[in-house]
Amino acid sequence: MSVLPGDFDLGQVLQEAEAAERRQEWCAAACIYQELVGSADAPAPLLLRAANALWLSDQPEEALELYRRASLLLPDSPAPFMGLGNSLRDLNRFEAADRAFRASRQRRDGPALACNHAALLIGLESYDEAYGLAERRFELPGMGPGPEGGVAAVVASAPVLHVRTEQGLGDGLQYLRWIPPLLEQATARGQSVVLEVEPSLVTLLRRGLAWLPQPPEVRATPGPGDDDPLGVGTGGDGQEPAPARDRVSLLSLPAALGGAPCPQPPGPDGRGTYLRGLAPARPADGWGRPPRVGLTWASGRKLADGFTRREYRKRTLPAAALVRLVEGLVAQGWEPVLLQQGEDREMAQPVAPLFVDAIPPDGDFLATAGVLASTDLLITVDTAMAHLAGAMGHPAWVLLPFSADPRWLRQRQDSPWYPSLRLFRQGEDRDWLPVVAAVLQAAAVEAAAAFRAAAAG
Repeated sequence: MSVLPGDFDLGQVLQEAEAAERRQEWCAAACIYQELVGSADAPAPLLLRAANALWLSDQPEEALELYRRASLLLPDSPAPFMGLGNSLRDLNRFEAADRAFRASRQRRDGPALACNHAALLIGLESYDEAYGLAERRFELPGMGPGPEGGVAAVVASAPVLHVRTEQGLGDGLQYLRWIPPLLEQATARGQSVVLEVEPSLVTLLRRGLAWLPQPPEVRATPGPGDDDPLGVGTGGDGQEPAPARDRVSLLSLPAALGGAPCPQPPGPDGRGTYLRGLAPARPADGWGRPPRVGLTWASGRKLADGFTRREYRKRTLPAAALVRLVEGLVAQGWEPVLLQQGEDREMAQPVAPLFVDAIPPDGDFLATAGVLASTDLLITVDTAMAHLAGAMGHPAWVLLPFSADPRWLRQRQDSPWYPSLRLFRQGEDRDWLPVVAAVLQAAAVEAAAAFRAAAAG
């Protein structure tokens, strides 16, 4: 039954929905729109707005139905088919999402649509097509032009190649796997490589990549206040900027070097580690101690727009699930170590006395890596910490929402990107408590094995 009065003012109701959108209150906006589109003759623009609000409030099943209705009314428009692709991707129906994205691009292609499609294609393991298509992002407003002649041409010809991170610490840590093969080719060409990264990563990468025969020079990029997304200004360490023709994005390296998960030298632990030498020596009295588990429970707190707000909420553990996880681990004999950065550290206040160690609130990634390496296991949500552990070859369990990023593929409990990671996934109910229960069950087995090994030693 509709909650709207029979004599409601449509214009006023639409204004209320738009006000909810401006406040990023997408659930409220979706509720208002759903009341307006209940009739069979709802116009297509209203259907699309309702579907978008449902999708941004993480209700892909409901959004899917409205996008389908809109596609029948607007068969030549790309918008309903793009919405179908996004919703089907979130329902883990990747093949159907691929068809929807291709249908949308046939009607009118664009860089935002191409980037959405590229992310999905990674989930289908169509890596060459995915990374070729991802280069369309340079057509987006504010991105600036892409490498002249294509990234492969710049990589092959620049006397000093400047590789710069582009977005997100997690993406940067993941795509560093292409640096060792790039350096091998660069050395053969007599070419040097400068790696420009976020300031918090500089010391980590200077040490973690020092094992390479000819490691790159690592510099800091401009800070967030510098309007310089692709490196047209002076570097963060004060060096003169590189010529535009000699710069490429770290995220563009797969398009030049091959798109599949890049095989790495196995390293001393056989885990494909490409950040090495970060673990401090274990203290002599460390044998026989209780097992230590690092914990990260919140994704990056990016709330500026509907999509990033949605991703933060669906990837972050609710407080009740976090408390149950910490208390359960302590009951099994684990010593929790706090590895969460930012405002979301406060979520641990109810169980703060149970943590035996923590990273400093303002520490860089090298300090974080040192504390991480002191643990026996990391349990984390999908955030940069998962990629740091994978790059270090450190054992980690990653807790994923039902509609996980396609890079984690589907159903699998392992990752082709990181051999040291184990994946725990939400079910269709999108409830975190069963995930926590599965983690605690697995942790009990690990703790028992650790205590047996300590007793035997």
